[in-house]
Amino acid sequence: MKKIIIILCFVLCSAVSFGQIDLGSIFDGGSVDTQTFMTGYLKPFTAGFGNGINGGWYTTAKTHKFLGIDVAVIANAAFVPSSDETFTFRNADYTNIKLYDGSSSGELPTIFGSQALEDRPLLTFSDENGDVITSASTLPGSGLKEAIGFNVVPSAMVQLGVGLFKNTDLKIRFIPKQTADDYEFSTFGIGVMHDLKQWIPFVKRLPFDFSALVAWNDVKSKFIVDSENFQSNQVLEFNTQTFLYQLLASKKLSILTLYGGIGATTYNTDIDILGTYTTSENVYINPVSLSSKGSSMRANLGLSIKLFFINLSADYAIQEYDVFTVSAGFSIR
Repeated sequence: MKKIIIILCFVLCSAVSFGQIDLGSIFDGGSVDTQTFMTGYLKPFTAGFGNGINGGWYTTAKTHKFLGIDVAVIANAAFVPSSDETFTFRNADYTNIKLYDGSSSGELPTIFGSQALEDRPLLTFSDENGDVITSASTLPGSGLKEAIGFNVVPSAMVQLGVGLFKNTDLKIRFIPKQTADDYEFSTFGIGVMHDLKQWIPFVKRLPFDFSALVAWNDVKSKFIVDSENFQSNQVLEFNTQTFLYQLLASKKLSILTLYGGIGATTYNTDIDILGTYTTSENVYINPVSLSSKGSSMRANLGLSIKLFFINLSADYAIQEYDVFTVSAGFSIR
């Protein structure tokens, strides 16, 4: 049961080596215990990616003229809070997996936690009769914080915006299905930004832009695990959908534009480990199916600069997982 977490971290686009991680003992804890354990272990990964890909939808509250366009490449970094470097393991929540030292609860590393053996408590794994099958240290974290000083979940997008009627912009994120020997990937997103200022008599004369944005994004990926221990039907599916609702304001100052917004963000991430997996004790079919949901208020502030025909921007969003976004593109208003 090796390398599944490495594939998860490949989705993160991280250059850090995450080591060889054997999930066999976790599967031997039974399907219910496996689901419970992996939900806690992977939580910062699913939350970070879900929060991150909601970044970069706008760099101004000013809408295009009819058929005006903008194209941008967007990179996001969602910062994992230190509180999510571990998760609380409670014996009472598990049937077949228990803490080796008999404690009722303990803090175990998440996927963004420590790799150090001293930070990875021993767990015991029992069969349906309560007989201990084996014991092993809990799964290690990525060690990313030790390598670069902080934990971050990166994501990237390509986005097109086009002006429609009544000061309304349509925003589209689209990457057609990319297929290789060991993975498939695609993304589609759509957003609508509408100028609110035009409808408010006492506001439309003020020297700034004011709009509303609603956006939805869907990322689908599938990875075939390439290892001597895996068959072609053993795959990892990772799918995330997000929604964003924000009120936006911006002010243009020569080549600079100051922009910001406040609203709410939601995400729904599914992770499925599919196929047949054989350990020394059992055979498991489709052993993991996780669904992670989250929502939070969101406020961001950013600055855009136009250099010749290129627009460069950066902003920081405060939400469940704070997100730093940079983008580069061009605009014809």
